[in-house]
Amino acid sequence: MRAEAEQVSEQLTPYSFRHRYAKRSHAMNLPIANIAAAMGHTIEVHLGSYARFKPDATQDLYAAANA
Repeated sequence: MRAEAEQVSEQLTPYSFRHRYAKRSHAMNLPIANIAAAMGHTIEVHLGSYARFKPDATQDLYAAANA
């Protein structure tokens, strides 16, 4: 696992497992409220740390609306 993390310029620490969990949960488009609850914090706290992983679906929404 450590070698895999190094290949993508990441360090493997206990915190990195939470980081990957959040990133993967957002990639799977799980609801933010559920991700935050699973990680043991509020939506506000979650977004303060992990908002950068939240997919921006704006383009997809407009494409679907204009189809």
